[in-house]
Amino acid sequence: MIRGLVLLTGGNIEDYLPDLYDWSLSETETEQHTCRPINKLPPYNNYKENVLKRLANGLLIYILVDRANNNKRIGKIQLFDYNTRNKSAEVGYYLPLKHRKQGYANVLLELFIGIIFERKDLELNKIYATVAACNQASIKLLEKFHFKLEGTYREHYWFSDGSICDQYHYSLLKREYIGLLEEKAIE
Repeated sequence: MIRGLVLLTGGNIEDYLPDLYDWSLSETETEQHTCRPINKLPPYNNYKENVLKRLANGLLIYILVDRANNNKRIGKIQLFDYNTRNKSAEVGYYLPLKHRKQGYANVLLELFIGIIFERKDLELNKIYATVAACNQASIKLLEKFHFKLEGTYREHYWFSDGSICDQYHYSLLKREYIGLLEEKAIE
């Protein structure tokens, strides 16, 4: 299977956005993926308009595809809340349920980190991700790629079943990423 990342743009949005929309429609664990307010998914055209506006304002969405299988869509990863002053941005990733626990998240994050730190236009020094303390799969993924735990937002996730969970804040610095590449080159 040849996997790659495709950057979502205004030019290819009709090729990829319907899948992203369908993933959102069928997701049953939305609460687990964000601590932000969860809004009802708007009709497709409104969703598309919102994504186009966000892309114009700096949102980067990459879609993991299987090139050997008609560019089958596997998952997505995005860079948002880009801060030019601090040279940092938040990362968020998502795999539909049918693609979880198959190693795709590893591929998604590895390809993304390689691309995002190499982009000269961004000049990123740090990427960060937030995760619910109860989301062990995501924590293991971030730690596998040497993200460091920076802090904890206590009782930050409130779930509809009444449970509460802390939120962890992880980050990876560009120099740490370069150091990892150098270590791999020596091996």
